[in-house]
Amino acid sequence: MKHFICQQSLKIIFLFFAVFIVCCNKKFDEPPAYIPPDISPTLTIAQLKSLHVNGSTETIITDDIIEGVVIANDSSGNFYKQIIIEDETAGISINIDDNNLYTSYSIGRKVFIKMKGLILYDDNNLISIGGSKDVTNNVNAIAGPLKNQFIIKGTANNPVIPKLIDISDLNPSYQNTLIQLNNVEFDEADTSKQYADTSPSKNTVNLIIKNCSDKSVILRTSGYAGFAGVHVPNGNGTITAIYSVYRTTSQLYIRDTADIHFNGTRCDGGPAVQTSIANIRSLYKGHDIKIGAYKIGGTVISDAANKNISSGSIVLQDGNAGISVYFGGAINYAIGDSVVLDITGDSLLSYQGSLEIKTANGTIKPNPVATGKIVIPQQLSIAQLNDNLTNLEFTLVKIANASVIETGTFSGSKTLSDASGSITLYTSPSATFAGDNVPSHSADWVGFGKYFGTTKEFTIRNTTDVQINDGSNNDGIELNSSPFVFNFDNIAAGLPAGILVKISASSTSLGNDGTFNTNQSTWSNTSSGFKNLASATGLLASSSSDIQGKSTNRVLGVKQTGSTGYDPGAAFVFQINNTSGKSNFIFNFLLQSLAENIGRTTNWQVDYAFGNSPTIFTPVATSPSTLITDSNYISTPVTVDFGNLLDNKNEKVWIRIVTLKATTGNGTRATTAIDDVKFSWQE
Repeated sequence: MKHFICQQSLKIIFLFFAVFIVCCNKKFDEPPAYIPPDISPTLTIAQLKSLHVNGSTETIITDDIIEGVVIANDSSGNFYKQIIIEDETAGISINIDDNNLYTSYSIGRKVFIKMKGLILYDDNNLISIGGSKDVTNNVNAIAGPLKNQFIIKGTANNPVIPKLIDISDLNPSYQNTLIQLNNVEFDEADTSKQYADTSPSKNTVNLIIKNCSDKSVILRTSGYAGFAGVHVPNGNGTITAIYSVYRTTSQLYIRDTADIHFNGTRCDGGPAVQTSIANIRSLYKGHDIKIGAYKIGGTVISDAANKNISSGSIVLQDGNAGISVYFGGAINYAIGDSVVLDITGDSLLSYQGSLEIKTANGTIKPNPVATGKIVIPQQLSIAQLNDNLTNLEFTLVKIANASVIETGTFSGSKTLSDASGSITLYTSPSATFAGDNVPSHSADWVGFGKYFGTTKEFTIRNTTDVQINDGSNNDGIELNSSPFVFNFDNIAAGLPAGILVKISASSTSLGNDGTFNTNQSTWSNTSSGFKNLASATGLLASSSSDIQGKSTNRVLGVKQTGSTGYDPGAAFVFQINNTSGKSNFIFNFLLQSLAENIGRTTNWQVDYAFGNSPTIFTPVATSPSTLITDSNYISTPVTVDFGNLLDNKNEKVWIRIVTLKATTGNGTRATTAIDDVKFSWQE
């Protein structure tokens, strides 16, 4: 009997699994095809707007319906809580008290508006649709929870074609429609500006768009737009925009920067404007663009001769920003060549993950304006490079005490590691040193980072970029050619190798490590610490925080407070590996006092010492003889002639700019900075 029950149970189980398998193999039904709503408009947008009396409001009580295609929404932040639609007759804005409207009403989406219960009104002559009135008779937007009651979505991806017109033809009939102006440009006074205000105030900004007949119209951009901080292009070309009015003033609003294509020669045929590599990098917003009328300058940090770079390319660095430039054909530029390139109309694109300027075919490669320029690498850990590679790519970096995990030759991908992490060390099989063996010991590596797809890579130029550590801990400044200069313009990426900041320094001690904040700060910031500040050079004491933030001329500064170690004891320290074969040292720098209306005076001195762990620091005479920072906003050139004091030292040499005496006076302490440090010598 048990055997029979067992057989019956097995049959039931088998049947269950058979049914289960059939069910699992059942094909899912395809979703039904989209069926547009069975709605027909009863009015055109132009007919609806004709019902409005300027300065009044009209609550629609009839069952009228309009239809239109969405031509603008809130995706970029330049339009707030509204969508704009147009049909073949006119356009109108619909105000909706809701966020992220672009997720429901994408550009090209047809919508039907059931007008019964909605309000027609104007805001300083701009006709719009609202939802209700408040107690003061002001018109409110359509309440977010009610939007689907009034707005019915139709088909998506309908063509949105702008009307091609001339500035002189703009009139109220075009309001809230998509228009296109050709052969226009930003007024010359606005070409150095960004689209809108990025300060905490986030003010809306008006810029002037004009044609070659000097007819103009305002381009208005919200400080909350995602592209507010982008610098405007300075060429001539085409703009697509929503036409608006404010009282009697014509205005344009763009959806995003893709609406502007100013890549051609300006009306006056003037030359391209020189800008920074950092500004050019900021133009890239995730898609390839044509560059406007610009020139860039920089120093070549790549080595074409040793072929560890794509054929036809160079890497150019300017301050704390770098970029790859592709010419194609043979490259004759050498490391240290200073070049100025006209990149008007060239392409800015992402090549294998990193930013590149691709020049037009056959572009002439200009001769260098100078040679032998020195770019000091920023010493970073691998973790620091990895964490900020997007901003650091194609800038010269030094990674200290790192090792290659694999053995064998340089060719291909290896793993370079230090105490903080790892990065791919890539060497082209075509490089002249590809067949050399990688070092088996820890070494200091100089090169630049870049992307290959999503892989983060570090590339050296040649084998002199690799200095094998021999236990002497030479992590300081390696003086290779006179003069040797630090200008601190790229300290956002970290302090250069061999430059240290110290607190609690004394005549017998280097002191304790200070903390340097790479983020930009302002002269008026009252917190203690070593900071990345704007240089006094070219600025006024009254220069605003915004102006300071835009300055590319940076300095290494310190704000003294009563915190332990800062008054006295703050020090800027230069660790030089050795001065072998060198004599008659001269040390120059700018000492800057960056805060006005302070109550205390700080006395500074320059001293020097020798050895790995110095305990005796010797003061040296300076010109001027007294170095102070106080309430006077000033940049003081300082010269220190060491004579033979530092000659031919086969050991570490330390030079400090240090305050060893307490400040005098009362009240606030100084913000002090150094800039344009220069070491000169004879060999």
